[in-house]
Amino acid sequence: MLRYHEREREKAIDSWISKRKSAAKVHVLKNKRRIINLCVLAVLCVIAFVYVIPSVNSERLISLDVTPKNLTRISPEAFRKIIGEEDVYIKDTAEIRARLEASSMVFGNVEFSVKLFPFYELEIDLIEASPLFVLMPQSSDFMPVVYSDRGEVYPYNTNVADLPVVDAKKAYDIALATKFLIEMRKIDALLYSRVSQLIPSTQEKQITVFFNDVDFKTRFSSEDDYWRMAFKHYRQLTRNMQILNINSITVLDLRFKQLAYTIGKEERL
Repeated sequence: MLRYHEREREKAIDSWISKRKSAAKVHVLKNKRRIINLCVLAVLCVIAFVYVIPSVNSERLISLDVTPKNLTRISPEAFRKIIGEEDVYIKDTAEIRARLEASSMVFGNVEFSVKLFPFYELEIDLIEASPLFVLMPQSSDFMPVVYSDRGEVYPYNTNVADLPVVDAKKAYDIALATKFLIEMRKIDALLYSRVSQLIPSTQEKQITVFFNDVDFKTRFSSEDDYWRMAFKHYRQLTRNMQILNINSITVLDLRFKQLAYTIGKEERL
């Protein structure tokens, strides 16, 4: 009885193997031309990598056409001057990255992607720096200076009437204003658009902001760990205030976490 079951199991296994072999043979015959083409392509690739590519000067291997993505402010000519006028090759990407990241017109990461077909093309994906605020001139003899979200002077013409005015003289106060406004624009772009003037003070650990839709000034902490909450708190407070209450205050203080207080016009600041 046991030998009978063994013979039946062997027959079942042999039958399964025979069916698989038949199916594989049919598949090979049906796709014979495709398989031959793939084999030929694989052989050619191996020959190219083993014999052809090593014999070519790697520095002159592939000349790339450069295509910048998301370019709206920088002209193609200015972009080309940043990366260099000479031909671009794969080996040059590290140098190009360094040049772009050092440029005052690039903000954020620079990413590369190489397209080999239909032609050799190097795509450079970057974020352009944009005007962030106007630095108040020290006297009427000086022109206003526009700063970008890179924290550097913005070199292109822009409409300063649409930008917040920052009153600061020290480099660290300018850096604080840059960081604060970048965070506000990222979290609440509409609130950023309402900023008319900003006075950062690292020494006093506060940032005084004047919004163009209210008459009072608002104080924020210089600590960035709860700016997000402070912006939300400001929105809630001003939304719930009655018109009379808004007109009766001169300062809205949001320097302390989960706490706000106002100073009335009749009170001494």
